[in-house]
Amino acid sequence: MNDALLITGCAHGIGRAAAVMAAARGVPLALLDLDGAALEALGDGLRAAHPGLRVVTAVVDVTQAEAVAAAMRRAASALGGFRAVIANAGGVSSLVVAGMLPGAFSPFTDSRPEEWRRIIDLNLFGVLNTAHAAVPMLLEVGGGRLVLVASVAGLVGAPGLGVYAASKGAVIAFGKSLAKELAPRGISVNTVAPGGVATRAFPPGSPGAAKRAERIPMGRLAAPEEVANTLLYFALDAPDYVTGEVLSVSGGPPA
Repeated sequence: MNDALLITGCAHGIGRAAAVMAAARGVPLALLDLDGAALEALGDGLRAAHPGLRVVTAVVDVTQAEAVAAAMRRAASALGGFRAVIANAGGVSSLVVAGMLPGAFSPFTDSRPEEWRRIIDLNLFGVLNTAHAAVPMLLEVGGGRLVLVASVAGLVGAPGLGVYAASKGAVIAFGKSLAKELAPRGISVNTVAPGGVATRAFPPGSPGAAKRAERIPMGRLAAPEEVANTLLYFALDAPDYVTGEVLSVSGGPPA
């Protein structure tokens, strides 16, 4: 099986950390993100740091099914297929940065249906689009691994993030269902549910980060690398027999 890895949402945060860590292991990479400038900088940096490493980048919006499928087909052609796909693109902060949401946290009664759709489009349909394109490509090379990124909010809920939590809970249910469907065909499907992570959503030293850390038993946010290491475990290292799992990386049971 080809050992290449495809990651969506990899220009920042957890996805970027996963790309950097995989590159250090010599894993050929296909990197997809909507932030073209940051994605180009990441790709150039990885090629410079690891001469000879095959790195393919594509600017794509994961909410657009046909664009996702086309970008993944081009990347698969360039790399000879994939061993694993990490559906990492998602979150809330990117929507805030893009001006598509007024803020990361909002009481449900103050939110609007168009905001719900944007959150669900990115966090649920982005995963569905990625998986729908990935599964046939993994079957073409005899099987492989699909890793979904949800959130601990999808397991326990989160005030001010009700629609986001709903979308991530749907990802968890989808992952368990798809794992059962694809196990006989040689594809594992596992899900990682991060808690608070020191990314754009919670910049280190910010009031939001400090407040979020108060709810974590370990008393701190995760470094992106701590979550990325879990993604790479499921994508590259876990036994083939592991599928349908949901692993919370949250610093302890969240309040």
